[in-house]
Amino acid sequence: MKRKDFSKLKITVQKEKDSYFEHEDFIAGVAPNLRGINSTMYLQTPLETKISSDSFTKENITPEIELSIFLNESLRAIEKGFEAKFTIDTIVSELSFETKIGENHFDEIAKMRAARMLWAKLIKQFNPKNQRSFALKINAIITTSFNALPAILGGCQQITSKDTEHLIFIEETGITKTIDPWAGATYLEKRTEEITDKSWLLFKKNSI
Repeated sequence: MKRKDFSKLKITVQKEKDSYFEHEDFIAGVAPNLRGINSTMYLQTPLETKISSDSFTKENITPEIELSIFLNESLRAIEKGFEAKFTIDTIVSELSFETKIGENHFDEIAKMRAARMLWAKLIKQFNPKNQRSFALKINAIITTSFNALPAILGGCQQITSKDTEHLIFIEETGITKTIDPWAGATYLEKRTEEITDKSWLLFKKNSI
């Protein structure tokens, strides 16, 4: 079969978005090249690594429960910040999502992608002036080199590990150079949506 010639294919970049999503820049499932020039869903900063001697523990909870707890804690922090007369932008600049990476790589990647969508949905209600307030900072705690893979592919900004050898994986693979490489993958998109929907329902139920 003769290979099709794509050399003359013209690609047009749409400058203005035509979407029902007000915060399309922060949707995990939208490919990076379609999010717009000023996308802040993924912080454009070098990946930070941190060595910690703390004992890492993680309760046996589902991604949905973990995210609903995070949303509730974030909401309480925001409310306390308002009581202290701080603006929403100042408050959220001090908040981040810290999560230990488990063995189910697909769920861990989907969890971090869902966390960003949920964060943007929560923060939108407070009308921040700084668009970077919609960008969630994620610190992934890993215990093995294999855990570094879903942590990075999920888009974390910081990795915390007990062992420096776990961090060699990051330098040798070059996978930190691609933003949201799973965008458009059928299973990951479906799993992200499932976790997002269930987490938000749990959050609303527990915050009433």
